[in-house]
Amino acid sequence: MAETRPVDPFNVDYPTVEAHRRPVYRRISLLNGLLIGLALGLGAWGLEMWRIITLPVVSYMPSLWLGVGAVVALCGLVGWLTGRLANTALTVVLWALAGGASMMIMGYLPYYGRTLAVWLLDPRFRGSVVYPYTLEGGPGGLLLGGLLIILVLVILGFMQNYRLEQIAMETNRNGRLNGRAWVSLLLPMPIVFLAGVVTQSVMSNPAAPAIVEVNRAVTVAQGYKGDLRTLELNDGISYAALQPVREIISGDFNLSVVDVNPLNATVIVGVDFSGDGWIYCRVINDQLSFCYDASPAYFEGLRNLVTGEPLPEDCRGCALRATDEATAFLLERRELFGPDPEIARVGQQGSHVLMRVTGDNLTAECRIAGVTPMQLTECEGVGD
Repeated sequence: MAETRPVDPFNVDYPTVEAHRRPVYRRISLLNGLLIGLALGLGAWGLEMWRIITLPVVSYMPSLWLGVGAVVALCGLVGWLTGRLANTALTVVLWALAGGASMMIMGYLPYYGRTLAVWLLDPRFRGSVVYPYTLEGGPGGLLLGGLLIILVLVILGFMQNYRLEQIAMETNRNGRLNGRAWVSLLLPMPIVFLAGVVTQSVMSNPAAPAIVEVNRAVTVAQGYKGDLRTLELNDGISYAALQPVREIISGDFNLSVVDVNPLNATVIVGVDFSGDGWIYCRVINDQLSFCYDASPAYFEGLRNLVTGEPLPEDCRGCALRATDEATAFLLERRELFGPDPEIARVGQQGSHVLMRVTGDNLTAECRIAGVTPMQLTECEGVGD
């Protein structure tokens, strides 16, 4: 009995054996999905990568590449699956789901994604929520913000079977695409790219602008010999914010994102200098607010907890809170540390700082988390 073909009033569905079972059609569908994912990922994070890649920033780019890779893999999977199904209704549904999932990745990447990247790169911080998610609205709000991406992918999914069948007809006997086929395949990608750009631009992710702002301010301040409170370059940067730390911002430096609070558009940027300077700069609404020496609480505050010696009277911001467990650990071992233990910072990711206390008869590693407030969360003996 001859195989019947269902009526398709829109002339866009090709569920025939000849279409979706041809290897070249399936390869094109997979390639189409990968290209859509790449265009969407570059639209979402390409500009951010361009702004950051030339700056001395640590632990930032890996999370962006992780996001691009996740979106490319997701869309490649949908492309492969829809190429096998070759059914317009299912294709539209799958691409709509892919759009929603891509929006979730974009929304959570600056927090959970960046934390995951830290876990992969620095096992010492695995299990710590380095960049907690603080936005309100949850998944529903993210999906609402991603309607443009979902709409674009749904339209492409509606047209996919017809479009890819026409592209497959342009291949040679070896299944290779000619110039016209490549043009047809790439033609929708700028639209996908723009959808990613527009969607990301309305999301609350102030980290990249803050990094750029602090880098510019520190670079200019290092080359200026006068009072920074009088420096005006009409570039919107308040260089006076660096005046309190003027004496410790010498030498090469690295930047890092310490804390992000999108609810009030505040970012804490850490700056580590080769001359042993270590400062935190607060950026609010993309404007540098003030900078301060970050070290007193980590060193003097921790020393106070370890030895029990009172804090210096002129040491402002030196007090360090501690959990009951960390306090008990230090009290029980105070004699082992001795009166003058050596304290060093051995690692930092976000606001989570790993300190090492080397005493007369004991060495311990202590973890401090947070900025305001800052708290000693735990200590453990090295080798225990």
